[in-house]
Amino acid sequence: MKNKTTFAPVLFMCFILSQWSYLQPKSANQEEWNLEDLENYLRTAKIVSVEKEKIPGRTEAWKITLDDGKIVRRGHFKHVRDNRPTLIPDSYKYEIAAYELHKLVDLKRMPPIVEREIEGIKGSLQFRIENCFPLDDLKRKKIEPPDPEAFENELEEINVFENLTFCERKELDDVLIHEEDWKVYRVDFSEAFSPIPELIPGQKVTRCSKKLFQNLQKIEDDAIKAKLKLYLNDEEIKTLLIRKKIILDKIKQLIEEKGEESVLF
Repeated sequence: MKNKTTFAPVLFMCFILSQWSYLQPKSANQEEWNLEDLENYLRTAKIVSVEKEKIPGRTEAWKITLDDGKIVRRGHFKHVRDNRPTLIPDSYKYEIAAYELHKLVDLKRMPPIVEREIEGIKGSLQFRIENCFPLDDLKRKKIEPPDPEAFENELEEINVFENLTFCERKELDDVLIHEEDWKVYRVDFSEAFSPIPELIPGQKVTRCSKKLFQNLQKIEDDAIKAKLKLYLNDEEIKTLLIRKKIILDKIKQLIEEKGEESVLF
């Protein structure tokens, strides 16, 4: 009888702990990144809660909690759609375009995004990566990365992609660093794809990963056009392709001047 009395509270505590673990929002980077599965989750999981006016900024993002019956996750929903030629472009369509382009070049630096309708409004729903801090904290608090070289390489890779999309890094909290593995992610492309046929002033391309360089060379312009025509206009796509060529030419020039080992990592 004594054993049963002792065993019951243990079972109860195990149940409570299991429920608590289930209810904790999970981060996409805490598990293997299967983009297809994660995108499907974003499209189909039940919307548990919607918190409006919780995220500051012109994009008026909402905080979303989702549950597919197995796991609870959180996301950000943007529904502003001020596409060009509006005076101040800001659109969830550009978020999706950046994500699709980032998949084409196999970058894996953006949390998954899908288009979804919430409360009768279409927008972009993106995973919220938990346990991250902004690049601003790193600089402000003078935190030293555990592997400075690898960390700088990740930032260089993001810099190349920012130039490709012409998405100037206006805020340091656009770059997120995961606390556990120090992986670097880039968010907020709602103002990207300015139809400017040059790279971002002040953001020079000096180095690039071998993988990204090779993928930029392999990906056909027609493949980019086919993937992004739903989100970008003809001029935005045309200047994107011009920037792609500028980046490739610049990297090739740097390799000739400094050698491959100094430019590619």
